[in-house]
Amino acid sequence: MSSVAVIGAGVGGLATAIRAAVAGREVTVFEGAPEVGGKLRQLHLEGYRFDLGPSLFTWPELLTDTLAQAGRHAAPFAYTRLDRSCHYFWPDGTRLTAWSDGEQLSEEIASTFGIDPGPAMEHLARSAEGFEATRGLFLEQSLHEPSSWAPGNALRHLGKAWRGRRALPLTRRLDDWNTRAGHEKLRQLFNRYATYNGSDPYRAPAMLHVIPHLEFGMGTFAPEGGMHTIVEALHRTALNLGVTIHTSTPVERILTERGRVAGVRAAGEDHAADVVVSGADVTPTYRQLLPGHRAPERILSAESSTSGVIFYWGVRHPAPDLHLHNILWAEDYRAEFDALFQKGTIAEDPTVYINIGSRTSPEDAPAAAGNWFVMVNAPAGWETHGLDELRSRVMAKVQRMTGIDVSAHLDCEHVLTPGDIATRTGSHRGALYGPASNKPTSAFLRHRNRDRRIRGLYFVGGSVHPGGGIPLCLLSARITSELMERHDPI
Repeated sequence: MSSVAVIGAGVGGLATAIRAAVAGREVTVFEGAPEVGGKLRQLHLEGYRFDLGPSLFTWPELLTDTLAQAGRHAAPFAYTRLDRSCHYFWPDGTRLTAWSDGEQLSEEIASTFGIDPGPAMEHLARSAEGFEATRGLFLEQSLHEPSSWAPGNALRHLGKAWRGRRALPLTRRLDDWNTRAGHEKLRQLFNRYATYNGSDPYRAPAMLHVIPHLEFGMGTFAPEGGMHTIVEALHRTALNLGVTIHTSTPVERILTERGRVAGVRAAGEDHAADVVVSGADVTPTYRQLLPGHRAPERILSAESSTSGVIFYWGVRHPAPDLHLHNILWAEDYRAEFDALFQKGTIAEDPTVYINIGSRTSPEDAPAAAGNWFVMVNAPAGWETHGLDELRSRVMAKVQRMTGIDVSAHLDCEHVLTPGDIATRTGSHRGALYGPASNKPTSAFLRHRNRDRRIRGLYFVGGSVHPGGGIPLCLLSARITSELMERHDPI
């Protein structure tokens, strides 16, 4: 039986383990942390439960498809569709609810901004068209395999882009493209989607305009029991399939012999394997686990995506104006990204994201209270000498824009900084999404899913193709598994 060693028990690693086990392989997962989950772990604190990692759940079919591969061995997983994606708050007092229903959203835009909502709705239609035209080539298969660019395959997918009613914005920047939304505040709203892969909307390519379709077109969802149930379902399914998972067992070396993987060294012991899949960040994979092997320096030296400073607050306040996802906008959005990418710091007035998981999972907080996940964008590698001052600024902004004095209602607090994220998850400098997508060719700068020099070595997760976030990590697992079956069949 073919044996597979998977490094890392995050979403990508667990999904790959499931697919490999279903294919009939003997799978062992090595996780350095005491528990599985990678970035998507949880914290219990003084009667509150917090999801420590991703808080947004979209494209649920990717997860349910992964679980369905296991047939009767699949663990149960349930989720609900939300009637809105986010509540937006601007410094001048403007508020917008991004409803999931198109007609309701159109009416909300018209009443909030006093404009014809047609351009905004047309902008979303273009997002949907762009997504459907490009997903087959740029998201759902490897960009680094010759077979992907074979004339028949490439023309079949790229033809959709040119057969549509309108051409894709291949040479534009996202901020410029979003002027079509019909209002300056909507332009800012659509610019925010560059942050979904840690990028700068004022430099990122306009092709990122497809991201809003995930929320506005395909929907926003909430797992029953919180985001951590995603990991629980993957973990339980993997175990049901006979996957062996070692926690608190960091991999120290990927073993190779004559240009091919031979296994891994974990906790001082060598484990033979026919195939190795690294779900670790690609930078430490090469720098630490593959000493002596040539590294892809152009990719490893690419500009990092953003990280974040996250405050986990148990707030004993009903916060009636806040929903599951909330955005408190910066006054000067461009200045925020200049600070992040040009000055390497956090803006004086940063945009604040507030997620309150207990809105959909009431058991995660006491009655009339909320488990607040409060995040501001930070540069990867940000030093924490200004953490107390940042905390005060964030609390002041929350009070100014929502009327809630968090400090007067705070039951408990936990904080994660870029350094903490790097230590806990192995992400290079704490970057949340690997390299940033601030260049037109950024999609091609992510690391490949199959190593071209070391046979039997594969990659999965947020730092490799197709990118970061739960849906793309699940896609990377599917792509990697397909490549494994093609190039290293049982």
